[in-house]
Amino acid sequence: MRSLEVPGSQSDPYDMLNESVVRIDARGVIVGWNRASEELYGLVRSSAIGQGLANLLDEAENDWRDRLQGVDSWEGEVIRSTAMGPMLMQLRWRARRDPCGAISEIIETGRSAPELGRLRGQLRSATHRFDNLFQALAVSFFETDFRMVGSELMRMRDLGVTDLREYLLADYGRVRALMELENVVDVNVASLRLFGANERSELMGRRSSRLWPDESIPDYVGALVAVMDKQPHFVCETRLRALDGSLIDALFTVAWSPESAKRGIMVVGVVDLRAQKQAFAELQRSEEKFRRLFDAMSIGLLEYDFSEADRLLACYRDAGVSDLAAHLLANRARMQEMIDAMRVGAINDRALEIFGLARETVRPTGVGWLWPPETWEIVARAVNGRFHKRTIPPEDNRIRRPDGSEVDINITLWAAPERRPSQPVLCGVIDISARIAAQQRLELIRTEFAHASRIATLGELAASVAHEISQPLSAIIANSGTAIRTLHRDAPRLPLLRSLAEHTLGAAKRAAEIVARIRSVVAPATQERQPLSLETMVSEALPFVRHELKHGLVELTLRFEPGLPLVSGDRVQLQQIVVNLVLNAVQAMHEVPEDKRRLEIFTGCVDDMVTLTVDDSGPGFVRGTEERLFDSFYTTKPLGMGIGLAVCRSIAESHGGTIAAITRRCGARFVLSLPHLAAAEDEPISAGVPSTPTIKEAMTGVTSPIVS
Repeated sequence: MRSLEVPGSQSDPYDMLNESVVRIDARGVIVGWNRASEELYGLVRSSAIGQGLANLLDEAENDWRDRLQGVDSWEGEVIRSTAMGPMLMQLRWRARRDPCGAISEIIETGRSAPELGRLRGQLRSATHRFDNLFQALAVSFFETDFRMVGSELMRMRDLGVTDLREYLLADYGRVRALMELENVVDVNVASLRLFGANERSELMGRRSSRLWPDESIPDYVGALVAVMDKQPHFVCETRLRALDGSLIDALFTVAWSPESAKRGIMVVGVVDLRAQKQAFAELQRSEEKFRRLFDAMSIGLLEYDFSEADRLLACYRDAGVSDLAAHLLANRARMQEMIDAMRVGAINDRALEIFGLARETVRPTGVGWLWPPETWEIVARAVNGRFHKRTIPPEDNRIRRPDGSEVDINITLWAAPERRPSQPVLCGVIDISARIAAQQRLELIRTEFAHASRIATLGELAASVAHEISQPLSAIIANSGTAIRTLHRDAPRLPLLRSLAEHTLGAAKRAAEIVARIRSVVAPATQERQPLSLETMVSEALPFVRHELKHGLVELTLRFEPGLPLVSGDRVQLQQIVVNLVLNAVQAMHEVPEDKRRLEIFTGCVDDMVTLTVDDSGPGFVRGTEERLFDSFYTTKPLGMGIGLAVCRSIAESHGGTIAAITRRCGARFVLSLPHLAAAEDEPISAGVPSTPTIKEAMTGVTSPIVS
């Protein structure tokens, strides 16, 4: 016995096999020895070929002849000598015979018995794992014996049937007969649950026909045709019948391997699709409801696909851009790229109506057809909000339609909090043209109402107006009379005449200023906002009520806090509030003893509001009526119209402020609060305000025009 040597260059036709293959001629001499034989016996091919099998492997001389006597094959275990010592071998012999029937060659395959035992153990383990998997899977599985069905289908083809599908579907009875030939040999636990069976025997055997309703017969036939056409598998959605008669939406699969096909065994899988179908139906119903709602809404709705735009936003974010809106608006090419990246997924009819577009103009790519260049500022602000992952607040804008008309709109954008690329961005558009027109009409009515209130107040101030005008007129008359008398003298004094003419001109100018002041109050005008100082505004308003204060014997105290911020407001309308509050206070104190008639006006600042407070020492008002005082046509005065305080509140609210009435122990308090100009917080109160009279001048009759 020789030990294993390095194999020679000769080859054997069976070298690719993992099993030992030894070929023996009729004399018992080895003529073939593959590489697996070299490894099994520890002998190289050159040492084995030409040797007698009995001598080389220590075997009985005619053992192989005796075992193949009268047969062509034999299988069993034999002890043989190897380089490692005696070893039990599992052998299979197959004889080749000549035309006379004598053995001409023997093909022996074999492997060691321990290796075979290991393989058998692996097979048992694999079978066990398959059985466990087969039973444990949540999907229904059947193992079916298809041999009789296959034989019948082959018989049909032998009889000349060329189109099996057409032939079988022409008579469902033929298909039912084939189902009776199909034998279910095993089912898993999931099949029992799916079809409502208590025992496996209820589904095994030749019982598959009852699982197939007539409506699904074409799917069963499709599987048969796939098998006959030697397709590797078959899959379709179908409906099967449970044992209780209920229908099951299912995914039906048939698969077979070449080995199982030889044995006629197929594996059938059934996946329960009922939950999936129900979820899909719910999704469809939800989508239909959303679409109906989307199309029926009275506001314009658009769905935007931002997936491509989001990729651009990520690039800008990586590049360190902070203010994307400014960046896009400064670069039209970049802005156009962003416009082209946005896509409209859906748009309802109301949105088309608002934008003045026809359905055929809608294009899925880009939104340039919807947002022309003049509206790019709106788009840039919206994109900038998404860029910074901030909520985009609603915004009012005016856009121009393709036909040239303009429309006021309110735009609201909504994106999912996760801002996933797959999530669309919903845009709501409301036509607010009617609201804007109503606001403009309301502002006009408010202005006219305030104007009417000023006219009414001016009527109450008739005595003060007459007194204001009488002073310069009296001066003009006196100066004119003196000038005439001087001219009648023989030697008129020219310096005196010059002085009289100058005083007359000054008095005439003062009269003209008074008339201009009254005209500014009387003339209707829209709001003209400008930076104002509350101190200056009060100083300009007091001359209108000076006569009432003097005639009513009211002691006035003014306290203005220095350095107050400016407010933005209409000079005439805010003066109207002061005049109305002072006039109401004077009238309220008529019932108070003369030595106790006191009026105090002072200013202050609370948070971001500048306040003007008017306190009087009158009888006040009944607690609980504070809000009613500002109702239209509500009055506590015998001859009052009840519009003054209503107009005051309207003016205050139109300036973004408030006015409130507060009951005190002695008298009433009214507080006007107006937002200050943030940009003017550090400026002196006179900054940007035209020259106006001081408080002393206002109260001593030195007049100057009230600027409207």
